[in-house]
Amino acid sequence: MATILFAWELGGGLGHLTRLAPLAKNACKRGHRVFAALRDLSQAKKVFGGIRIRYLQAPLRIQAAGDRIDPPRTFSHILHNIGFGRAEELEAMAEAWRNLYDFVKPDLIVFDHSPTALLAARGCRASRAVIGTGFEWPPDVYPLPNLRPWLGDAEEALRQDEEKVLSNANRVLDIWGKAPLERLSQLYHQVELGFLTTFRELDHYPDRRGAEYWVPWADLGGKTPVWPARRGKRIYAYLKPFPALPALLTTLNKLRCPTIVYVDGIDTKLQQCFRSATLHFENEPLDLRQVGTTCDLAILNGNHGTTVSMLLAGKPMLHVPIYLEQALTGEAVMRIGAGLATPSTKPDRIEAALIALLYSQKYSESARCFSANYSGFRAERQIEKVAQRVEDILN
Repeated sequence: MATILFAWELGGGLGHLTRLAPLAKNACKRGHRVFAALRDLSQAKKVFGGIRIRYLQAPLRIQAAGDRIDPPRTFSHILHNIGFGRAEELEAMAEAWRNLYDFVKPDLIVFDHSPTALLAARGCRASRAVIGTGFEWPPDVYPLPNLRPWLGDAEEALRQDEEKVLSNANRVLDIWGKAPLERLSQLYHQVELGFLTTFRELDHYPDRRGAEYWVPWADLGGKTPVWPARRGKRIYAYLKPFPALPALLTTLNKLRCPTIVYVDGIDTKLQQCFRSATLHFENEPLDLRQVGTTCDLAILNGNHGTTVSMLLAGKPMLHVPIYLEQALTGEAVMRIGAGLATPSTKPDRIEAALIALLYSQKYSESARCFSANYSGFRAERQIEKVAQRVEDILN
């Protein structure tokens, strides 16, 4: 029996939990001792179910960076903003992770979007496995690519910013007597196992070379969708609050298409205001396989997991991204031709894009083509392959 620690440090939503849950359940079934240090414990019991797992609160930053780089252009900027911008703060955060490792004494640590935890694990006796989407796992290059090239050329400034973050990480490693990083991306690539859980077509770094892609999976389950008893194309929406949300809900009621909105932080008063015979709100996760089978169109904020589910089901999407990662996902879907993306502050453009998706067949055809290319994919088989890789490294 081995001890496995699952670590989740950055990001929000259910995607990180649903990615880790099948692996944690598999490890428990194999008789391993399983810990999970999670950024957000509020949904853990719901997603992980009744398995025997020991929950811990992941060390996390409470206050926003005073010298925040905004908008972030590279992954090094993201690291700067979550604690890598100041060596003293980084050392304290990383030491908190090291103390957690001393308590758990893991044989393997599985890192989901956990850069500080990865830094703290350098020199740790445990084997390391990184899991994540393209955005959460940058390519092993220097300098790291500019994710906002439309803002203009700033190559030298970006390089200097990355060097500062690298220097802070190496200062911490030097205090601990550990070997330095030659480039920041080595943090993610000098590990024993890596699972890049995205499609090549959805990679947030489309120019990445030599990668092994593990087709994404998610923990299966959720409620059966109950659609409004009305005729018309069925619309599924998974949305967080954003500036044009009331305008979008108004449009959905005007279109009178049978619609289910799975809410994530949407105020109950707003739900009551827009609930109608054709628009239902759902506060519990739905079975995305059933949703994908029965809907005609999805509206998302650009979250990766649900995008994957809709593409595998061959359904087109409207993306209304809130964050950079989501905007890049929306761009990838547009490159495939399976949907459109619009700013979250432009209600007129959102309505126009929604109508285009409802009444044009080309987006549906592209989505079905994508689905056909991956028709042999089975989430359960993929999970078993990853679990076996994990088992092999423990033996």
